[in-house]
Amino acid sequence: MNLNDGAQGLSWHGQIPCEINLSSYDVVDLAAPAPIHLMLPRMSYLHAAASEAVEALRGSSLTSTSSAVWFSVDKQPQRFNLPVGVLFDIHQLKNGVSQNSQTIRHLPWKLTVHFSSYPSDVLLGYEGPSTTKHFFCQQLKQALFLEHGNARMGMAITQEMTEQMWGAVGVGDFETYKLVNDRVVADYEMGELKHEKEDIRSEQQKKTDEIRAQMDAEREAAERKERGEEEVGKGRKREIASVPVRVLAIGGEQMKVIQKPVVATATLGEVLQLFGIDSGVERVINGLFAVPDDAFIMELWRSCQSADHFLYVVVK
Repeated sequence: MNLNDGAQGLSWHGQIPCEINLSSYDVVDLAAPAPIHLMLPRMSYLHAAASEAVEALRGSSLTSTSSAVWFSVDKQPQRFNLPVGVLFDIHQLKNGVSQNSQTIRHLPWKLTVHFSSYPSDVLLGYEGPSTTKHFFCQQLKQALFLEHGNARMGMAITQEMTEQMWGAVGVGDFETYKLVNDRVVADYEMGELKHEKEDIRSEQQKKTDEIRAQMDAEREAAERKERGEEEVGKGRKREIASVPVRVLAIGGEQMKVIQKPVVATATLGEVLQLFGIDSGVERVINGLFAVPDDAFIMELWRSCQSADHFLYVVVK
């Protein structure tokens, strides 16, 4: 869970200029309210980062009490469980922006907020702000499990840490996020040290039992071979068991989300091949279009991972 302060800090400070409009189907007045302009942190989530804008527009909505708020871009519903930066990367790639493209990146990014007609056939169920936080926490714990090969890191995150971390994600506050992250790591390492001591005691007891079993076996049959293999101390687990990577393949009406365990020594090209993706496809990672196939996935993950610890690779 260690963070690359320099590159990660730059990623966290990235923002996207946006224009948020109220859906014409939700307007209660004769004239639609003026759009709201703001900068959305790439690492945040729409419902968290744009919450004040949503509340400002809610008063002009016919269904102002609805909790099923959703966003769309070019009439396409936006997934609330994906980071803002990933959603924008998807939008860019869909609209022909690439490393070789001369297409102008149309900014501000125009979003529409809706308070009715929730597209439950396309989006996961949304019941309020806590829904986004819940999905973020679940995705973070899933990523930590992939990183460490066990659930202990995720279990080290307390409710207080969760609230502080989510608050930092909402406003793109890397310093606070990193502070909480460091506390989680410290608690995890203390727990791992305890587990190691228990493992050592367990190994010592196991060796004693094996010696006794061997002596009993030799008394019964001198030719019987030594039982079991020699045990070795586990020591500290390697830092990364696998790299949390998700490939988002866009094309046609549906977007395909692919996730598999990825070894730390793999390159981007090898990862795409593992996921059944042609290495020659257009791709964007955290706003970067010119990412070569020979780039090491571990370095990309350290520099470009999202707040939920997944590295999102958008391909077309």
